[in-house]
Amino acid sequence: MSISQATIQEVQRSVHIEEVIADFLTLQKKGKNLWACCPFHHEKTPSFSVSPAKGFYKCFGCDAAGDAITFIREIEGISFVEAIKYLANKYGIDIQESEPHEQKIQQQHEKDSLYILLNLAKEYYVNTLWKHIEGQTVGLSYFRERHFSEHFIKKFELGYSLDAWEAFCRFAKHKGYKEALLEKAGLIIQNEHKKPYDRFRGRIIFPIHNVSGKVIAIGARILKTDSKQSKYINSPETAIYHKGSTLYGIFQAKHQIRQEDNCYLVEGYTDVIGLHMAGITNVVASSGTSLTEEQIQLISRFTKHITIVFDGDPAGIRASLRGVDMVLEKGLDVKIVSLPEGEDPDSYTRKVGAKAFQNYLQAQEQDFIRFKATLLLKSHQQDPIRKAGAIKEIIQSIAVVPDAVKRAVLTQQCSELLGIDEAVLNTEQSKLILQRKQEQLRRGERSFREHTTATPIVLNPSAEQTHKLDDSIKAYERESIRMLLNYGTVPIEGDKPLYTYLLQELEEVHFRTPEYREIMEHFQQQLAQGNVVNTTYFIQHQDENMKKTAIDLAASPYEVSDYWEEGHQIYTAKEEDDLHQAAFKNILRLKLRLIQQLIEDNRAGLQNAPEPEIEDQLLQVHTFLKQSEVRIAHQLGIVIW
Repeated sequence: MSISQATIQEVQRSVHIEEVIADFLTLQKKGKNLWACCPFHHEKTPSFSVSPAKGFYKCFGCDAAGDAITFIREIEGISFVEAIKYLANKYGIDIQESEPHEQKIQQQHEKDSLYILLNLAKEYYVNTLWKHIEGQTVGLSYFRERHFSEHFIKKFELGYSLDAWEAFCRFAKHKGYKEALLEKAGLIIQNEHKKPYDRFRGRIIFPIHNVSGKVIAIGARILKTDSKQSKYINSPETAIYHKGSTLYGIFQAKHQIRQEDNCYLVEGYTDVIGLHMAGITNVVASSGTSLTEEQIQLISRFTKHITIVFDGDPAGIRASLRGVDMVLEKGLDVKIVSLPEGEDPDSYTRKVGAKAFQNYLQAQEQDFIRFKATLLLKSHQQDPIRKAGAIKEIIQSIAVVPDAVKRAVLTQQCSELLGIDEAVLNTEQSKLILQRKQEQLRRGERSFREHTTATPIVLNPSAEQTHKLDDSIKAYERESIRMLLNYGTVPIEGDKPLYTYLLQELEEVHFRTPEYREIMEHFQQQLAQGNVVNTTYFIQHQDENMKKTAIDLAASPYEVSDYWEEGHQIYTAKEEDDLHQAAFKNILRLKLRLIQQLIEDNRAGLQNAPEPEIEDQLLQVHTFLKQSEVRIAHQLGIVIW
């Protein structure tokens, strides 16, 4: 479904962000804003601020920020369109569809039909479990043998498929569904004679939900012993189901994952349900597949901490270690729990009980270095060659961690644990990082992530100075955009608005920071169309990065109480009292830093001992830049040596 721009704008005009957030949090007024403990990370002191006047929220603890639409997307884990529908329903706004291309209409209709059909299938299998004699005697008996309570059977909408060839197919066709759609949904299969039959027969049913709670696929387990049939089967890939980007239990777990700021990752359906029955509800399953980047990304929407619970199967654990490196590479923190040999989360919970299982998880949780060291070195202590290979594997995991500080801490821990000099480990780590860079180059990547670069070495005295200049330039660019958005229409020098002065003075300045450059260019584009935009415009923008940048520029953790002036008669100087002078000094400082950056670049060219003719040119450039530096510094009252 494609929602019209008019509907989106009507939602943005109608919503009151404090009303939307109050459905989920208890807000307390402090000054002009409302405050609460942030729902996106653990905290005891409220740092989550809601500004009713400006229409945004901002957490000064975890940096979460957005408008009402963003909040609903993040708290419910749904798409932009679904968030608009949610808010339109809350405020009684009629949803108007835009006019997409015919192909998109057909694709959306097919998706909508699949959602409806799979929900029908789920209800059919649930009804069969509870009301059909075969469902009761076979399906319910199995669940009760596994100690699945009625509450959790219903919570996960478990069901049963009759041991018959066409039971569901006949039911769905009677409801008016065509065989072609049933086949697209993966609910029926055609044999070699083009005769349809049910995909799921004589199995207990595990509906698979997406983040927003819609059924997108079916997982099923056979109950009778049959060597010719797989124990578990899943729906095939469809227009709405992609196995590698789905996690079983994410809908039931998402809020608790956020609340606990941790996600337990297990292998199968019954493991998830078993942990829920043990009182651990922040758990999802990869459903037997190797962990994928899409699944890691899905978890990272709710937490940056993952605890992987491995079955007690040494061979299986070794095969799964690649998944640990993938999690680390995405910047998430990883803990690992290994169950006793021959056990899985479901069986071990039933064996020892809920409380003992919780205690086991807490007692056995290890960081990935200690876990890998124990696993890989266990049988190699007497073999130096294999031991060296195992240590290299551990360093390889550290090398993929994006954050340089975390890498340093982990390397230090590894050194202490293994009794190997830290410098040796750093050297090996640098080699591995360099190899990854070379592999990326061979694949034709034009740029590299910052974390793939080894700890930088200062090659000349100006490197540290260059880093400081970069930080200063970014800070002054930020201040220029902040003033442009917050005070752009405020008149200075008579009736001349501040934005006119800012744009004129910054005309020849090329912003280096991508997010600030993007806002500046967008502001100028809108101005060329006769629109003067401000902070509110960018806060309501559909580009989440642009929206967050605008909120960061507008938000402040502090505000002066009205009572300070009214009650105590103490006047506090305000920024807007002298905008012209503030803008003038900020622009001069930005230009000064840019010139100083050019001086450093020019000096680096001179140090490379160029040809005499080139050296003369560089010296002339240096003289001109120094003169400009002194001139601007004089205007700021700064002495330059």
